[in-house]
Formats: sequence, structure tokens, C-alpha cells
Amino acid sequence: MTGLADTDTERKLSELSFLREIAQLASSTRDWDEMLRIVIDRTTDAMRAEVSSLYLVERRDGVLRLAATNGLDRRWIGKATLRVGEGITGWVANARVPLAVRDVRNEPRFKWVRSVDQERFTSMLSVPLVIRDEVIGVLNVQTVELREFLRSEIDFLQTIANQVAGIIEKSRLQRDAERKLREVSALFEISNVLTSTLELDEVLGLVVDRLVRVYPGSSGGILLRHESGEAVLRASSGTLPRHALAAARTALAETRPVIQGDALALPLIAGDRLVGAVALNVPGQVEFANAEVAFVGTLANQAALAIDKASLYALERKTAERLRDLDRARSDFVAVVTHDLRTPLSVIRGYLDLFAEQTSNGHRLPLTEASAQVGRLDKLIDRILASVKDDRPDVVVRRTRFDLRSGLVSVVRELGPMARKHRLTGPRAGAALWARGDKRRTAEVVGGLVHNATKYAPAGSRITVSVAKEKDRAIVRVADDGPGVAPEDRNRIFEPFVRLDSDEITGTGIGLFSSRRVVEAQGGSIWFEDRARGERGSVFAFSVPLSHSEDR
Repeated sequence: MTGLADTDTERKLSELSFLREIAQLASSTRDWDEMLRIVIDRTTDAMRAEVSSLYLVERRDGVLRLAATNGLDRRWIGKATLRVGEGITGWVANARVPLAVRDVRNEPRFKWVRSVDQERFTSMLSVPLVIRDEVIGVLNVQTVELREFLRSEIDFLQTIANQVAGIIEKSRLQRDAERKLREVSALFEISNVLTSTLELDEVLGLVVDRLVRVYPGSSGGILLRHESGEAVLRASSGTLPRHALAAARTALAETRPVIQGDALALPLIAGDRLVGAVALNVPGQVEFANAEVAFVGTLANQAALAIDKASLYALERKTAERLRDLDRARSDFVAVVTHDLRTPLSVIRGYLDLFAEQTSNGHRLPLTEASAQVGRLDKLIDRILASVKDDRPDVVVRRTRFDLRSGLVSVVRELGPMARKHRLTGPRAGAALWARGDKRRTAEVVGGLVHNATKYAPAGSRITVSVAKEKDRAIVRVADDGPGVAPEDRNRIFEPFVRLDSDEITGTGIGLFSSRRVVEAQGGSIWFEDRARGERGSVFAFSVPLSHSEDR
């Protein structure tokens, strides 16, 4: 009798020591998974069994999910499930009483879970985990050898289960409290975002960052609805798995919350406008509580407001920028057209000077040329008036096939009176050089370059207009004997309102800019060249695309 008493006393002491260790776990700060592993391992030793397993109830779906085990296939932790009432584990959860089975092979209530259970285990004891009259799980022990579980062993495992239930509840409450604190902090920061920035990308990044902070180890993203209706991932933190992105697209398409395993997605709605969807993936999350879904929903509402506000700001900024561009374009256009008036005025002035010089000599005066220049002025005025009505004033060119050589011969003859104080020469008449562009606007460019040369080249010096064919383009050059252009100024002389330092020469600095716009509008380019070595002056050259024989 003494030996039996001593054995019973040792067993009681061992049980009390184990229960004390379990109680200490309740006040520890161990990781959740580590804590469950320790409980399972200690339970297996205390019950002198080969394996212990813990199933926890998921309230939302009404199933028991394998949360921890040390003898079954651990790869199925978090995956294997039993419905309440299914198998011995489900029966215990439903009945809320322990169940001891000597041989599960002869027990009709036993449910074989493929890939989890193993045939070598025969005897099984299951007890419910109950907290505040609610079953939250089932604790199982299994043995290889057939075994009759004693009443004291059943009571002991139930005591362990009660302790574990308390630990789990405490951990849940602690995690819930920590999560709620993170949620409140996140919502507070999101509300600050609404007043701190109006940059859309910054808003999206901050919202996603605050969301994943609430769930350590998670990933998140925001998909915005494109004009085509397609959902485009615009901001993310971490890598979202495919099923999380699919959940977000479903939430966007069906305008409802979507839960797919460890992924949660909700639509983003600002007022009555659907702007996108938010996705959250929490690896290992077996269940999203209603409070968690509500929190993500609240964050989604805040995010939608921030996104809507940022989108409106971006639209307003884009509109303002477009208006500024439009205003700059209109100003440039008016400046260019106004400058273009100078060339025909200079030609008219030249003819008037000739009229004054030749009236006493009885020569026939070329007044038809002066009238032609007045006609050009009329057309320029029409262009100015048209630009006032145009929402997008720009250089308009009418591309046709024309003989560039003959056009240059005509324009040089036309410009003669303006350049009468210089020796203006042009290309000789000859074989046609077919180009594709705007004949009239090309003549205006030549006129502007010649007019520019007359201002800088000394009286009596040469101004030469020439043309050459190079591959698929023609090159027109206007050379003068003026002072030239310093190397540091050559990159900026084609910009608007740039003038080289000279108080004696009048102008607005728009002529070369005007020429550049016309040349580029018809597919060419304009540049400055040095004169041959030893020669003084400047060469302004521009290209005009050549026309193929089939062009008309």
C-alpha cells in the first residue's frame, strides 16, 4: 500500500508541477505558435502519450481547424479541418464532454482525416476547451498501444484543457487589444493624411503602409479603377499573392467584402463613386473576425475619401497646367505671328524707298510686289484673328510637293528691296528640287533669316542663300559676313526672346524661334554653322524633307 501511495503522490506532484508550468505560460510573453508547441509537448509527456493535437473553433465557418500537433503531419497545421459534430473531435466539441476511445478502429464516431491521421495510433482521449460556457476547441491525445484511460487521467487532461483555454482566451484578448490599438493609431494617421497631403501616390502609399502595420507580417495593396473599368494595382506594401489580388478584383466587380482564406478585400467607395479596392493578406490567418472586417471597412472608407480628394486635386492641377500651357502657346503664337509681320513690312518699306529714289528718274516702279506684301500682311492678320478663336493655337503647315529651288529664286528676288544695302544672291534657276512642306511658310523662314542677316551684317557685305541636296532632305543655308555668334550662345539663340547683347540693333529675339517652330512643324531642323576657316560671319541652315516621285 505504501508503494501505491508513493506512486500516486508522485503522479499528483508531477501533475501539479505541470499545471504550474502551464499557468506560468499564461503570464509569459512567448510567441503564439511557440506557446502552443510547448503546451502540446508538455501535454504529451504528462499524459504518457505519443501524440497530442489541438483543434480550435472558427466561429465564422463553424469548423475545427488543426492549430498544433507534435505527432501528426505538421504540414497540415492550419489546413486540416473537421466540422463540429464530425469525427471524435467534432463530437466532443458538439457534446461538450470528454470522450475516451480504446480503439478508434472500432469506433463509428472516428473520422479518418487523410494525410493527417496515422494508422499506428489506436487509443484516443479528447476533451473540450470551454471558456465562459463557449467551446473554443478540442484537445486530443493518442497512443500507439491500446489503452484504457482512467477517470483520473480524463480529469487531468480536462484540467489541462481548461488551463489551455484560459491561456488562449488571454492571448486572444491581448492580441485583440494590441490590434485595436494599432487600428485606432492607423485610423488616426489616415485622418491626418486627409489634411497633410494631396498627392495621390503619397496618399495611397501611406494608407497601405498604415494597414499592414496593424497586421505584422502582412502585405497589402490598393487597386484603382481605370477609365476602362480595369482594376490596376497602384500602391502596395509587400508582395500580394494572386488569390489576394483576385479577391480585390471580385470586391471591385461585385461591390462587396470578399474573404478568401487569409486574404480580405473591400471596395473603396467615395460617396456614390466606386474608386477601387483595398486588399490585405495575413499569412497564417485562419479567420477574420467581424471587428477586423469592420476596421478594414472603416479604413477603406477613409482611404476612398483621401483618394477622391487627391484625384480631384490632381485633376485640378492638370487642368491648371493645361491652361498655363495654352496661355504660353498663345503667347508664343502671337509673338511669332507678330514677328512675321516685320518681313513684309520691311519689303514694303524697301519698295517705298525705291519709289522715293526712282520717282525723279522716270523708271517703272515694281508696285505689284509691294501690293503682294500687303496681301501677305492681310493673311497674317487673319492668322492672328484665327488664333484668338483657337483653343490650341499652334504652327499650321500645309504640306505639299513643291519645287524648292524655284521657290528660293522667287523669294530672293522678292526680298531684294529689303536687302538693297547688301549684296543679296540666291541659287540659280535650274533643275527642280522637289521638297515636301509648306512653300509659303518655307519662304517666310528664308525671309526671316535674310532679314536677320541685314540687321547684323555690315552694309555692302554679301548675304548668300543657297540650297543643297543631302540624302532624303534638302539643306537651305543663309550666310552673311556679320560678326558671327559666340560658341556659348549657339544653343540658346533659337529659344524665344533671346537676343545677343547689342544696343544698336533692334528686335524682340523672336525671329529664330519663329523659324525653328515652322521648320520643325514640317519635319525639318534648324541650326547654326561656322563659316569656312578664315571667313567672318554666320551661316544659318535648315532642312526640308525631300519629296518622292509618288508624292503629290
